Amino acid sequence: MSSATPRIRIDRLTHVHYQHPNLERASEFLKDFGFIPAKETPTHIYYRGFGSQPFIYVAEKSPTPDRKFIGACWAVVSLEDLENAATLPGATGVMNMPDEVPGGGKCVILKDPNGFGVMFVYGQTLREVDSTPLADIKTNTALTKVRKGEFRRYESGPSRVHKLGHFGLVVKKEDFKRTADWYKKTMALALSDAVFDPKTGEDQMNFFHIDKGLEWTDHHSFFLATAKPGEPAHIHHSSFEVDDMDTQLLGHDWLEKKGWTNCWGIGRHVLGSQIFDYWFDPSGNIIEHYADGDLVNSTSPTSREAAAPNTIYVWGPNVPLAFLTGKVEDVGRAPSALTGQPAAGLEGVKA
Repeated sequence: MSSATPRIRIDRLTHVHYQHPNLERASEFLKDFGFIPAKETPTHIYYRGFGSQPFIYVAEKSPTPDRKFIGACWAVVSLEDLENAATLPGATGVMNMPDEVPGGGKCVILKDPNGFGVMFVYGQTLREVDSTPLADIKTNTALTKVRKGEFRRYESGPSRVHKLGHFGLVVKKEDFKRTADWYKKTMALALSDAVFDPKTGEDQMNFFHIDKGLEWTDHHSFFLATAKPGEPAHIHHSSFEVDDMDTQLLGHDWLEKKGWTNCWGIGRHVLGSQIFDYWFDPSGNIIEHYADGDLVNSTSPTSREAAAPNTIYVWGPNVPLAFLTGKVEDVGRAPSALTGQPAAGLEGVKA
């Protein structure tokens, strides 16, 4: 990155882009997950949630038998930020989004140090937020009864997905610092929390929020973790916000009834605090529903925690091997199957 190029100011994370070898099968899952098709072409399906973003997930038919994570997109604050992004090494010029893409706008595309796509977009036409009648219903606690004459009545079905909340990459240990520095220096991301290997004192995971100064923003929109030796860089998961735990559990039951494969959940994370529920899509990618996550700003303290089970979750099922390896074939196996492998990144969290 040129020393003359200021950090790109970003407003929000907009969407992720995956290639699936069986697009029809992937579409079945994604609709059961709670996505709403916004636009379909012979090779691409653009999915939205009930929020203002015109789309939050792109499913593309893979040109090979393999699945692939293409990258993620960030909306920038101004046209000047987009023009600055175009001056970064390896970046395209400012381009119009293809006509088929919902919301339009202009974009710049480049790659991070591991070859994953990073897109910046400006000028999208946002959509009107769908009504969520259950979102305004208050919760009664033991000592405070605020919901009077209002009844909770739910219907079986997919969770209502709001937006893309975050995604995370697993990179080689030797590339971890370089990758973290690239993201922090390229765009306005700030460290929320870090997890370190207690044996070496080296960071294994970093959680980053969008740096908006005093304005409150999600605890993390991006995270980075170290891979075990010999493991290539890859996406760990992408995560999508739902209204609350009730709708999250309804979605969990729906996915289970439809025969899809649960990875881990439901439980409550520590760093970020969100209620989590991880699933495998039919291509083998991990995808998460989350609810009730933390908000932070520039005054929020940054913590640095040793990797341990109580760092990653406070309640829920034990951490499964499949969550650590990202392999659907490890569903139902305990992390003890990793015996003999050194702790690294997500592998450092043993149940």
